[in-house]
Amino acid sequence: MLDNRERLITGLALAGAALLQAAAIVGALHAGRFADPLVALLVLQAIVAAAEAVAFRRLLPLELREPRRTVLLHLWLASMLVPCVGGLIEVLAAAWGKWVPMRRSLRDPGIVGRPEFVSYLVSRVAHGGGARVQSRLVNTRAATSDRLAALVAIQGLPTHTTGALLRELLADPVDDLRLLAYGTLDQAENEIVRKISDSKEALRLTASDDERRALHRRLAELHFELVYQQLAQGDVYQHTLKQADGHARQAQALPGGEHDAALWLLRARLALAQHRPDAAAPLLERASELGFPRERLLPWLAEAAFLQGHHARTAELAAALAHGSAAPALKPALDYWTS
Repeated sequence: MLDNRERLITGLALAGAALLQAAAIVGALHAGRFADPLVALLVLQAIVAAAEAVAFRRLLPLELREPRRTVLLHLWLASMLVPCVGGLIEVLAAAWGKWVPMRRSLRDPGIVGRPEFVSYLVSRVAHGGGARVQSRLVNTRAATSDRLAALVAIQGLPTHTTGALLRELLADPVDDLRLLAYGTLDQAENEIVRKISDSKEALRLTASDDERRALHRRLAELHFELVYQQLAQGDVYQHTLKQADGHARQAQALPGGEHDAALWLLRARLALAQHRPDAAAPLLERASELGFPRERLLPWLAEAAFLQGHHARTAELAAALAHGSAAPALKPALDYWTS
């Protein structure tokens, strides 16, 4: 009964729209002396388009009738701009998409073959592809040319992410790989050592406390950079850490250095590198008190808590870090502590 009623209402709506369309055309052709035929046609066509929009909406499949206002507006514009057939074309297009089945070849997903590795494109790999290139580099069964191309590609990556791998390559049986790895490490180390030498010379020549504080801070950061980039090994490692801490303390001893939050953080990271978490924790808290963003201190606070054996505190800090914008490299550790 409901279907018959719907058909009856739709038929009456279409018939009424058709009569209004005919009336609009006739009325426009026989407009009075004081009426502009074009204006009369546009007014009458707007009324007809509204009636046609209501009628054509009832012809659309149920899932295409909403949102009501948007659909009616769309049909009204089609009927207004293309009289008589604009709305009907919309209905036919919707019906075609609803009831005419798509070809199976277009509907079913296809299978794409595995792409082949192209060695000459390795040099274009960005930082995000470093892990993939490094895995190819350590594969001793790969062709030497491919491994050399991979080594050239990772030269653009930060040394702190590739330092361990480059040192392993110093014992590689391929001479070219050993020489290239040694050259990369030596270049990175020489660049930092040159900056240290320039800063020491500038420190020797200056008498200003502000400049001396800035230079001591720079020297501390440069020495720590040798450690961070894994360029200092063995006994040199501990000596470099002591040099960095000494310069940081001298920077803090000068006017204004006591309130430099970044210096307190640097000293905390040096303490963590020396496996002294009990000394690092208060330094991190002091950096936080001086205004250093606490969310940026969370990784080192968590590391200090873990080294101290405070696992509940570590999990709490990891959860707080997981809610923020943590670096992708920390994701595995955060998943472990928050799962």
